[in-house]
Amino acid sequence: MSDRPVLLFPGLGAYSPGVLRQARASHREVDAVFDEIDAAAARLDVPPVSAALFDGEPRPIRDLLAEPAEVLQLAIFGVSVAVHRILVARGVTPRLLVGHSFGEMAALVAAGAFTPADGVRLVCARAAALRPWEGRGGMAAIGVDEATAGHVAGVLDEPDLVVACLNAPRQTVLAGPLPALDRAERLAANLDVLFARLHLPYASHHPSMRPAVADFLERTGGIRQHPFEQAVYSPVHGRRYTDDDDLKWALAECLVRPVRFVDAVRELHAKGHTTFIESGALNALVKCVEQTVPDVRVVAPLVDPEQEDAGLRAATDPAAPPPARASRNGQPARTSPPAEAQVVGVVGEPVPVAPAAADRRRVLAELRELYAAALEYPADLLTEDALLEAELGVDSLKQTSLLGRVVERFGLADRPAELPVWELPTLGRIADYVTTAGASR
Repeated sequence: MSDRPVLLFPGLGAYSPGVLRQARASHREVDAVFDEIDAAAARLDVPPVSAALFDGEPRPIRDLLAEPAEVLQLAIFGVSVAVHRILVARGVTPRLLVGHSFGEMAALVAAGAFTPADGVRLVCARAAALRPWEGRGGMAAIGVDEATAGHVAGVLDEPDLVVACLNAPRQTVLAGPLPALDRAERLAANLDVLFARLHLPYASHHPSMRPAVADFLERTGGIRQHPFEQAVYSPVHGRRYTDDDDLKWALAECLVRPVRFVDAVRELHAKGHTTFIESGALNALVKCVEQTVPDVRVVAPLVDPEQEDAGLRAATDPAAPPPARASRNGQPARTSPPAEAQVVGVVGEPVPVAPAAADRRRVLAELRELYAAALEYPADLLTEDALLEAELGVDSLKQTSLLGRVVERFGLADRPAELPVWELPTLGRIADYVTTAGASR
């Protein structure tokens, strides 16, 4: 490739049911990576990760959340490492590896600074260090820039509400105590600003997590780092790592320092980096890149589990055609939640509640009306199969907010947490869900 790409390693949230199953059939790198992960996980009494990913029917994320936390996190970690191995085996020579938050561990393993087995230890140490903090804070994405997000905390007089991640020009993540996030949510609703809780039970990238830094370092004391084989840039530390860095300390500091992904993308773009590939499931990071800088080529090889081979070809050959819009089972490609974590709650204006067990045709008509009014789009553009993000430009944060209104409109028992935006990318899929959920009540 003439334009050597930047590989982006996503954080928590980069999971899609069925991920890597198609690629696994034609790329031995997948089994090789997960054999290493399973062996290392077994030494830590963690269940086999490959079984969670590849045995039986593809499992939705809510099923994996019922497993020990390490299983889902190691799955996300392993997918990123496997994609990197596949791309390198097919001739890709990355110019740079960039990890987003949790994704820095996969980036460092891919770069050779740690072995995959030690990467497993790092992931498990991080999960263990954060476990005592569960329920003591949270995170939420808000559809404004950094300055405005800071003003939100200032207006509320909530000094413990801090900017944790800068993902895109108008996607900022706040972290802090749960009561402070509740107040921010109400203010966002009054201002008609998009607001979405993230599926993290603690306030990551928050100064209050400082004791977790020492805990993580103690748990990783026996892990040795190795010379870099590929360059890694940290959006947390704002620079490339070097062999002189204490990488375990750098990863520990990621628990309390903000992720400035916007700044990283702008700096790399200014230095001539124009091709970005998502080394993981879905497309959260390449979407942020597209929203941040112009004139870039982005590829998300695993955005659709049914089109992984085509996605990997597109990542390794700029002349290869992009994956087809729909998979062979007729379901549209998935899209990503806000970078770093799944959405678990959203704010939306109250709307009238309709009967839950509704006729699908009527549900679809009401959805078109709701979405047309909220988006200020002509209703005829909102066809049943139109991809809300890929075709209509409705980003994941806005989709999440609208799904909150769907829950209220149809009186669904599920929380918005049960409506993952990346699994409901069209009005038709949303109508199917509403009809099924209503009938089961």
